[in-house]
Amino acid sequence: MNTKQKANEIVMLQYRIKRYHTMGNGAMCQVLNGKLKQLLAKQTTLTTAF
Repeated sequence: MNTKQKANEIVMLQYRIKRYHTMGNGAMCQVLNGKLKQLLAKQTTLTTAF
Protein backbone atom coordinates (compact mmCIF):
# COMPACT_ATOMS: atom_id res chain seq x y z
CA MET A 1 0.00 0.00 0.00
CA ASN A 2 1.54 3.27 -1.05
CA THR A 3 1.50 6.57 0.82
CA LYS A 4 -1.46 8.03 -1.07
CA GLN A 5 -3.60 4.96 -0.35
CA LYS A 6 -2.71 5.12 3.34
CA ALA A 7 -3.58 8.80 3.46
CA ASN A 8 -6.92 8.08 1.82
CA GLU A 9 -7.60 5.29 4.30
CA ILE A 10 -6.83 7.61 7.22
CA VAL A 11 -9.19 10.27 5.87
CA MET A 12 -11.92 7.67 5.29
CA LEU A 13 -11.57 6.32 8.82
CA GLN A 14 -11.79 9.82 10.26
CA TYR A 15 -14.92 10.48 8.21
CA ARG A 16 -16.53 7.22 9.33
CA ILE A 17 -15.68 7.97 12.99
CA LYS A 18 -17.39 11.36 12.73
CA ARG A 19 -20.45 9.81 11.08
CA TYR A 20 -20.84 7.08 13.71
CA HIS A 21 -20.26 9.62 16.48
CA THR A 22 -23.02 11.83 15.05
CA MET A 23 -25.38 8.85 14.91
CA GLY A 24 -24.58 8.00 18.53
CA ASN A 25 -22.90 4.67 17.82
CA GLY A 26 -20.10 4.80 20.38
CA ALA A 27 -19.09 1.15 20.06
CA MET A 28 -18.33 1.49 16.35
CA CYS A 29 -16.46 4.75 17.03
CA GLN A 30 -14.19 2.90 19.44
CA VAL A 31 -13.52 0.12 16.94
CA LEU A 32 -12.68 2.58 14.18
CA ASN A 33 -10.54 4.71 16.51
CA GLY A 34 -8.55 1.58 17.35
CA LYS A 35 -8.00 0.87 13.64
CA LEU A 36 -7.00 4.48 13.05
CA LYS A 37 -4.49 4.43 15.91
CA GLN A 38 -2.96 1.20 14.60
CA LEU A 39 -2.64 2.65 11.12
CA LEU A 40 -1.10 5.87 12.43
CA ALA A 41 1.31 3.90 14.63
CA LYS A 42 2.47 1.86 11.62
CA GLN A 43 2.88 5.03 9.60
CA THR A 44 5.02 6.72 12.26
CA THR A 45 7.23 3.64 12.73
CA LEU A 46 7.77 3.46 8.98
CA THR A 47 8.72 7.12 8.72
CA THR A 48 11.03 7.03 11.75
CA ALA A 49 12.75 3.85 10.54
CA PHE A 50 14.41 5.79 7.73
